[in-house]
Parts: sequence; structure tokens; C-alpha cells
Amino acid sequence: MGYAITVRHYTLALVAAGAAWAQPYDLILRGGHVIDPANRVDGVADVAISGNRIAAVAPNLVASQARRLIDVSGLYVTPGLVDLHTHVYLKGRASTVLPDDAVLPHGTTTIVDAGVSGWKTFDDFDRTIIRNAKTRVLALLNIVGGGMNDNIQKEYDVADMDPKAAAEKVKQHPDVLVGIKTAHFGLPGWAAVERAIEAGKLAGKPVMLDSHVYSNSGRTTEHKVLRLMRPGDIHTHSYNDHQVEVLDRFSGRVQPWMTQARQRGVLFDLGHGGGSFLWPVAQAALAKGFPVDTISTDLHPSSILTLQVNMANSISKLMAVGMTLPDAISRATVNPAKAVHRFPEIGTLGKGQIADVAVFELRNGVFGYIDSMKKKLTSNRKLEGVLTVRNGEIVFDRDARAAADSPVEARVGALPPPAALRASSGAANNTIHDIVLKHGYVIDPANRRSGRFDIAIDRNKIARIAPNIPTRNARLTVDLSDYYVTPGLIDSGADVDFLDSLTGVQADHNSLPHGVTAIVTERASREVIRRSRTQVLVVNSLRADPVIPVSGLNRKSVLSERASMTRSLTLALNAGRSFADLIEGATVHAARLAGRPDLGVLKEGGPADIAVFAIEPGSFPMAGADGKRIRAKARVQCVLTFRNGDAAWDLQGLTMREWTQAGGYTAYK
Repeated sequence: MGYAITVRHYTLALVAAGAAWAQPYDLILRGGHVIDPANRVDGVADVAISGNRIAAVAPNLVASQARRLIDVSGLYVTPGLVDLHTHVYLKGRASTVLPDDAVLPHGTTTIVDAGVSGWKTFDDFDRTIIRNAKTRVLALLNIVGGGMNDNIQKEYDVADMDPKAAAEKVKQHPDVLVGIKTAHFGLPGWAAVERAIEAGKLAGKPVMLDSHVYSNSGRTTEHKVLRLMRPGDIHTHSYNDHQVEVLDRFSGRVQPWMTQARQRGVLFDLGHGGGSFLWPVAQAALAKGFPVDTISTDLHPSSILTLQVNMANSISKLMAVGMTLPDAISRATVNPAKAVHRFPEIGTLGKGQIADVAVFELRNGVFGYIDSMKKKLTSNRKLEGVLTVRNGEIVFDRDARAAADSPVEARVGALPPPAALRASSGAANNTIHDIVLKHGYVIDPANRRSGRFDIAIDRNKIARIAPNIPTRNARLTVDLSDYYVTPGLIDSGADVDFLDSLTGVQADHNSLPHGVTAIVTERASREVIRRSRTQVLVVNSLRADPVIPVSGLNRKSVLSERASMTRSLTLALNAGRSFADLIEGATVHAARLAGRPDLGVLKEGGPADIAVFAIEPGSFPMAGADGKRIRAKARVQCVLTFRNGDAAWDLQGLTMREWTQAGGYTAYK
């Protein structure tokens, strides 16, 4: 009998093995709307992946041929996006970001570091960042041998601009170095541009320019794009207002030399960044037939926070001023891939190519977008990353679509009841406040305060907390009637030692968008503390406390689990804990753990560290604590975070005016 069982098991094993051999695909993304401009695909189809390669793109592939099937119907499927302008070499300058968590959740699988390293520093960049990233990191080599530097004067050193040395370094690393970059040159003349173009000629690579063209520089945009730039060279920051670039200030027409440069083969890149995207310029340029050739972010710590810049956000903004989604996907996939001569290796879902795939949701609703002058444009569409495949591996999964379903059903904990507005606490005075947050439901456990209150902010301090602070006493009022207002949260479960370890994440863009204004950790270097807007406190021998919500943030969990404080709050809320109890844990109890009772409290005269949350009812699939897929019935979302009185995170632009109503903030008509 034992022998029979053995034979039977052996037979079953052979059958199972045969079934596995009959499955040529490791993964099928089923039923999404595929947009692959390189192959002229724009319609519903399945995308099959075998190993790390695209195996097929066609309607109605046989499901049984795949080891894993993920339903993406109702979503858009594109090649992994290619961002030509980022800054990710951490040692080059402070205004840089870690690549993976900053780009993979937004559908970007390939980035180009835009000149943070020079020929003297590239090897360190390659060793510390490029080889350790899940994201494909390419680079433009700065013409300055030492690369970008916090001391801007070092970028003016013409003697450190050696075209031969730069070209030689590019030839040593042709798999990574895709061109030359010059930027930030503040002296008169064309030395930096000319030497960068010389290096490009020697290396046989394109050059990206964002040279400063000011009245005292002796430089003009016309000379740059017509006399110096070559076909295939890239002009970035195209929709700014610093250098009289695309549009004539007086007529509003496209400058004739820009059209001539495009006809010559010069490429125009978005390069959004913190100071290079303005609504009136973008809208007029698109209306007058001058779209950018490539969409890029100029990603750095300030652009990623206040302006919420990422590739999906940049595409959404261009759609808001008239660009179609397929057109935008072209300028975020095949066009940049060709610009750095990496097509068809990237930028396509062609059969046999590396399996870099992005899945997006195109949401309908009301969304506020912010430009570089912190002016808002309200639109009704928003592109959001749902799932990202890099080199055949699922590296981001917003809705836990690849996870098994959990048997646990969500049950939402208690929420504070609505409260009527109270009468004014006193007569109006003549004090003028910078900002008054009106009518929010305040939860401040340290002061046992729960109900409708207004909060006045002056500079970086809370000036007053009271019902019905007169709106005439405020330079700016923000209506928070629909939201909960709490002290800035304290996260005692985040690894933010991103400079000195391979596990830490950057605090700011992983914490401030989730209402966290202070992080308590056992380790963080002085440089990490200095470079963080979030308050980072080092406390030895932290102990876990189940009462205190924590994010669990580290370099792995931020991608695999979408770890964040709002995720942890959402999971706990759907496990039955009350929202007020959760806020008390993340403020009062966390402050006690840190030995800092001054934190986690709304106090007149205290720092204006404030978080504003929405709790949305619905069905929200996500990975639970056990990694299985649950459907949350309510989701906690942070819409506004003040850190030291500054609106460091403003999801909907609540503190900003619509640009069409904000007056002439540029000279453009």
C-alpha cells in the first residue's frame, strides 16, 4: 500500500509538473486598456510576462497559460515611464532623493539623474546608488568634474570643466551614462555650455541644458537653441518664466527661434521641478501648438512635497491644460527612451523587451494641482499609480492585487460625532493672523479638546485656538469643515537613516504627506537630521507599545507594503479601534515614549505642527498586517500638514488660490 501511495504521489507530481510546463507565462495583466505608443496599441488587451520579458500583448490571452493572473480591467496599462530629469545621487548635494520609493509607486521604472555627479564623483554614485536601486538609474554626467554641490560657487569653476575627461568617463560606462548636463552656471558667457557640448561631441551623446539666461549673463535663449545646441540636445525647464523661453511676454506667441530649434531637432523637456512649471505658460504653449517633447519631473525634496511632483502628477497637470492621455504617455515613454538612445530597450511593451510595466487608475473627481508659484488649478481627472512591474517583478501594488484574499472582514472603529459650532469665545480684536483654519473638528487628546474649533497661525506658532475666530482677522482662511484637525503625529517606528544605511528612507516625503511632523528613532546621523524638514529625534532603546500606531517605514516596506502612518491608521481603524484613540496613541503616548511632552499637542504659543485628515467611506483593497488582501471600509487620508507653520503638504491646494483668480503673477497675458 505504501508503494501504491508513492506511485500515486509521483504520478500526481508529474501531472502537476506537466501543467506547470504548459504555462508559458509567469504573469498576465488581464483586461486593462493598454497604451503603448511605440507599437500603436491603444485599446483593451492583456499583457503577458515570462521571466523578465514581455511575452505577448493581445486581447483574450488564455488565462490557464499563466501562473499568476491579475485583473486590471478598468485601468490603464503602459510601458514603465521614463523620467529624464531627476536628482538621486545623495552625496552630490542635499537636494536629492532616494530613487525607488520616490518613483516606482508612480509608474516610473527608468530615471535619468540629471548631472548631480561629474567624472570625479560618478564611480561613487554608481557604487552607492545605481547598483542598489530597483529602479533603472541612468545618468547625465555633469560637465563640472565634481558635479553639483551645495556650494554653488563650485559649479562656476570653469577650470573643473574638462570635456575630454567627461567624455572618457562616459565611454567607460556606456550602459549607464547617456549624456552630458550643465546647469546653475552663474558667470557671464557660454563657457559651461560650450564645454558641455564639446564633451557631448567627443562622447557621441546628447547634452541637456538648463543654463541661466539672465540680463547680466551675456547669454540669450535664441543663441543657445539656434547656434549652440545640436539636433538631439535637450532643452529642459521649457514651461518656466525665468528666461523668456517658449513664449513672447508681450504677444503671448511662441518665440520663432523655439520653433526653428525644434525644426532643427532640438528637444524640449518639461523639467517641472520647484521653479519651472507655470500654468499660464503651459496652457498657452499647448494651445499654440508647442507641447514638450518629453515629460520629466526634476525630482528633488522640495518639488516632491509641496508641488507633489512625480510623473503621474506631471501628466495629470498637462492633461488639465489640454494634453490627451495617449499623447502624454508618448512623451513619458517612447520619446524619452529615444532621446537617450535606449529605445526599444525601454519605453515599449514590445515582445521580448524587458518587462517594465505601469498600471494606472484615471480617477474622476475634483483635484487641485499646484504650479511652481504655488497657484492652484482645479481639474476633474487624476492619474494615479496602481501597480508597477520592474524587470518582471511586481515592485509596487497599491491595492494588493497580487495578494491572497484575507478572511478577515473590516469593521470600522468609532469616529468622533459631528458637533455644532459654539458661540464665539470673546470679542474680536485687532490681531491679524497669517492663517486661520476654520471649522475643523479638532481632536487634541493632550488638552482633552474635541469639537469644532478654529486655529490661528502666526509665522511658525499657534496663536489662538477658539471657536469662530473672525475671518477678517486672517490674511488667509482655510475652510476645514469636512476634516479632522489633530496635532502633528509622532512616528516611533520609522527607519530614516537613509544616508548611512541601506534600510532607511527619507523622512520628509514619506512622513509629512501622512500627517507626521516628528519621527522618534534609535539612529539617525546629524546630516539626516539637518536635511529633514520633519523633526527627527534620536532616542536610545525605544520600546514597542501596541497602543502607539507606527508606520513601520523602511526601504523595503515602503514599497512592498505601502508602509505609512495613514496606512497603519487605516488598518487599525478597520480593526475596530476608534479614531480618537488612534490619534491619542500617535500624539500623547508617542510623546511620552520620546520624553517630549511638548510634542503631539495643540498649544497656543507652541509650534504650528498640525495635521488635517479626511476619513473616506468606501471599499479600499489593501495589504493587511499579514500580507493578505483586505477591503477596508474606510480610509484615512492626510490632506494638509503644517510643519512649523508652513503648509509642507497640501493635497488639494486648500491653502492656495486658483491661478486664474490669483492675479497676474507673471508677465504673460
